[in-house]
Amino acid sequence: MIALPVNDLYIADVLVADESEAQLALGARAGLLQVLIRVSGTQEVEASSIVASALRNPSAYYSQYSYSSTDKLLIHDGISVPARLLRLHFDPSAVSRLLRSGLFPVWGSNRPSVLVWLAVSDSLGRRILGESESGGFNEHLIDQADLRGLPLLFPLLDLEDSDAVSTAEVWGAFLSRVEAASQRYRPDSIISGRLYMDSPDRWVASWSFLIEDRWYTLDDVAFTSREILQRVIDHLANELASRYALDSSRGAVRLRVEAVDSLRDYAELSAYLESLTPVTNSFLLSLENSRANFQLDIEGQRDQLIETIELDEKLKLVKPLSEGNELHYLWLR
Repeated sequence: MIALPVNDLYIADVLVADESEAQLALGARAGLLQVLIRVSGTQEVEASSIVASALRNPSAYYSQYSYSSTDKLLIHDGISVPARLLRLHFDPSAVSRLLRSGLFPVWGSNRPSVLVWLAVSDSLGRRILGESESGGFNEHLIDQADLRGLPLLFPLLDLEDSDAVSTAEVWGAFLSRVEAASQRYRPDSIISGRLYMDSPDRWVASWSFLIEDRWYTLDDVAFTSREILQRVIDHLANELASRYALDSSRGAVRLRVEAVDSLRDYAELSAYLESLTPVTNSFLLSLENSRANFQLDIEGQRDQLIETIELDEKLKLVKPLSEGNELHYLWLR
């Protein structure tokens, strides 16, 4: 697996009509909601009374903002005007406190990578979207993934990919072939699907998702390709967040780690444990015979800590998990 760090989780870009105080307030509200959804991983924040109260005073949550020009237009007071891009930097601590006060999860920056195999049928014919593809389909997927904080990967579509899986196999949902072709990219999750227009105002999609070694399916229709692609990203982001975003509970876990052979190993292991999103504190209990025992204070559930560790390849599970709170791993450096 190849979990990827997502940058700029707490930065929002919003189009506004001008640089007035009124437009700043409107843009800041939209930006704060954007960041809350991205950081929590759930669109349910929109229905929260606590979030609604915070949106009435968004200036309490951002630390700086700036404007830049764009080539886009906005309708303002019935007139088409050049849009300005408002960029807001929100305070991570303030945002996290707000989410926890509403009992929403907090999803860290180390997020599961998603490989997209999408076969499209349009005026250019039937093809798989690759990394070098330019145009609306990739842009819609990437834009929505950026809004939700999902790191997307697209296949290179080189000779190795062509030998591994064909357009017809992606179109026909031959999922074993898709999964085999994906191994070179080592993604944490896979989207495979087909997208086509069956009438002038109707797009149709059939999706398959690989999450934690299990395939799920979803069929969808929409008026535009943008709408249908936004919805599939939202669906996957919600599913992944339900597994990896940390809920508001707290607890403690014992961690035994083998192959800690030197002080350098110990220092690197300690730094790694402290970097894990669920871990609020780590305490060394003992270090002897290349074995380190820690107590970890965590936010969220034990299973969420395990899933976070699995996103990296620095610790390897030594034995099947027990029902207790002790985890046993091998340090891979």
